[in-house]
Amino acid sequence: MAIELANGNYGTAAQLFWDRFIDLVMAPASEPDMLWFAIPLVIATVMMALYFGRYRWEELGWNSSFANTMVFLFVSIDLVRRMYESQVPFSWMNIYENPLYITITVVLALFSIASMLVVYYHLLPKKLAFTIFSNLPVNLAIYTVMTIVYVGVPADWTTVGAGVLLFLVVWLLLKFLQFLQRLSARRHDEEEKGDWEADGNGEYELDEKDLEKGPQGSMKVKEAKSKEKKAEGAKKRKKK
Repeated sequence: MAIELANGNYGTAAQLFWDRFIDLVMAPASEPDMLWFAIPLVIATVMMALYFGRYRWEELGWNSSFANTMVFLFVSIDLVRRMYESQVPFSWMNIYENPLYITITVVLALFSIASMLVVYYHLLPKKLAFTIFSNLPVNLAIYTVMTIVYVGVPADWTTVGAGVLLFLVVWLLLKFLQFLQRLSARRHDEEEKGDWEADGNGEYELDEKDLEKGPQGSMKVKEAKSKEKKAEGAKKRKKK
């Protein structure tokens, strides 16, 4: 694609980029063995998005980030198995005959070890570490590497760019899913508020700090504020 861009063939470059993006998306369909990895990655990514969409005040945590860095190491070990079984009879020579794939595997393993050390010793700012080593970037990076080894997608900058585009598309889809989730939760809160006031508990107001405490914490705030209002009402009646 770089050659086409250098020559001014932007239409051809865009078509190559789009074809590579389709190759990444359709990789499990062309290589059924990838489904054993792709399906769990998709499920884990969606479920984590739903969890943090529901509990927005929670953070990923250093321990979860550390666990995510270890996934790269596990995948690199599986890639060694994949190369070992790439030809019959199974042999270690199959690994040596794939210099590109073994390079990818070694780089992935070294990246995993380096990432583990960075997270273990908290060498990055918390927000940056939690973003880089969160579920979505890690899983999509693993998925892209798997398409290179399992399907034979070329390991070039076009694939890197297509992987970035895939990340943006999935990120937008997950954000839209979380938006729908918040709409549903907001409707539930409005129904809960109506029931609360219908029971004679009075009106309540919550500020942003109260909402950050989560459902259980905000409910305690509601109860406390309702008790305060009742106490104030009782004092006023006594004065009269």
